[in-house]
Amino acid sequence: MPASAADSRLPARREFTLNRVLPASRALVFRAFVEPERMKQWWAPRGFQILSCALDLREGGAWRMRICSEETGAIQTEVGTYREIAEPERLIFTHAWVRRDGSLTPATLVTVTFAEHGDGTEVAFTQSDFHSQEFCQSHEEGWSSSLDQLGEYAPRL
Repeated sequence: MPASAADSRLPARREFTLNRVLPASRALVFRAFVEPERMKQWWAPRGFQILSCALDLREGGAWRMRICSEETGAIQTEVGTYREIAEPERLIFTHAWVRRDGSLTPATLVTVTFAEHGDGTEVAFTQSDFHSQEFCQSHEEGWSSSLDQLGEYAPRL
């Protein structure tokens, strides 16, 4: 049976979860998700740099990040709204990209939990509500790269 026929019967994946155990306290790992100076060390995938980061860290508050591709120079803006801030256990926020015309891509929901794990912290990062399987896969790859960088940065937290 051709792969495309088999693939068409599978439901489109609309979420993913990434897990990492980091060598830093839960409080410090949580702060790495909500303090711009710490976020600039890891948030964007490899090959991108953060140009700016603005946060209104309260439930209902907005966040905005501008990143730049080191290869092409293309600038992208991502935005969202905080839904829940339960320091240091959980962080829930929306995530969308700003298109060239100023409109937003469909928002996804990000839930990050932080659990004590020995001398470190287990981070469970879930992003859901994707409108396409391709968008889901792209985000999974990007966040996996970002979380790998967070793992490298964590000993310096």
